[in-house]
Amino acid sequence: MTTASSTTARAAPRRARARDSSARLLHQNGPTMTPTRPQIVHVSSAHPWTDNRVHLREAAGAAATGWRVRLIAVESDVGAEPTGVDVVTIRRRGRAARMLLSSAQAVGLAVRSGAPVCHLHDPELAWSIPLLRALGRRVVFDAHEDLPDQVISKAYLPPRLVPAARLVARAVVRVVSGADRVVAATETIARAYPSDRTVLVRNYPRLRDEEQIAAPTSERAPVVVYVGALNDARGGPLLSALVRSPEFPVGWRLDVAGGVSGTSAADLDQLERADSVPVRFLGRIAPEAARDLVLSARVGLVVFQPTAAHLASLPTKLFEYMAAGLPVVLSDFPLWRRLVGHLDCATFVDPDDPHAVARAIAAYAAEPALADRHGAAGRRAALDLFSWESEEATLVELYRGLLGSPGSRA
Repeated sequence: MTTASSTTARAAPRRARARDSSARLLHQNGPTMTPTRPQIVHVSSAHPWTDNRVHLREAAGAAATGWRVRLIAVESDVGAEPTGVDVVTIRRRGRAARMLLSSAQAVGLAVRSGAPVCHLHDPELAWSIPLLRALGRRVVFDAHEDLPDQVISKAYLPPRLVPAARLVARAVVRVVSGADRVVAATETIARAYPSDRTVLVRNYPRLRDEEQIAAPTSERAPVVVYVGALNDARGGPLLSALVRSPEFPVGWRLDVAGGVSGTSAADLDQLERADSVPVRFLGRIAPEAARDLVLSARVGLVVFQPTAAHLASLPTKLFEYMAAGLPVVLSDFPLWRRLVGHLDCATFVDPDDPHAVARAIAAYAAEPALADRHGAAGRRAALDLFSWESEEATLVELYRGLLGSPGSRA
């Protein structure tokens, strides 16, 4: 294990070797090189340590409130600003090895941390809930997805295995229901768990000072942006067809930032190599860099396919676009229309029609006043309705119920 000061996210030279040499402490909260016992440990064998919800919102919010917090999560190719959270990274592995090896490794590190509260973030960690509770730990499970519906859209699952996978998902939900507390990302997810032990903490973004002084939308570069993981179900093929559409506005460019999988990966790579196609693929970038990219663009895209999971989702990127003052072109889903349709901040489109998406972007290009009006309305809604600050208060209250106030002994 290597350690480094909390003033940098880069690991310092090797100082000591941990019992598990595949894990390393990146940075910690405090001036010394010897970490103290955390009060809360966030655990993920699937998410990178730079994850927005896991680290930069939930773990960082608890640390800012005054609790000692550790995060055990997967190594990442990108960095993040220090947050006062002790970060221990584990090796990135393939899916099967991750579920078998990484989950056991992450739970083992959580047990060794001595933290009285273990906040778990992945379905593959559900097996550890009875074990951790038997060891006297208070367990919080963070339900990011509606598991039974989510498995339907997993591209790696052969159709014949989907029914069995849904049965397994329902079993996981039953095990998770035995946690001390469940944190649900949406109302739909929350309904699957005991109401007396479940709280709703939506995936809204933190507001940034940079967004308060941003230029009006019409004064920004003619760029439409998509940030986040991209695959076929999240609109990868549509984005490839979008920039080829004759209705895509002349002089505009599509910027894509995030990991890409499925058929979208090769197609976007080929598109970027073609000089005549207005697309720039940036790959994975740091969370703050992604927010800066959004802030420099003129229109944001959320064109997911209507899978069961997506129809009930609240994608963070939607609210990040709104916080940055961008008008949004998004799939015409009933939930999303109910959520923001009355706010005059978006254009709803058929996610199977790249020409309809191109026309929506072209309308913003042709009418700067429309783009400014939608962008300003979205920004107001982000300030009033869709910011992390209100959600964080719910999570802090949950921790206070398990640990007492930050200054108390734990």
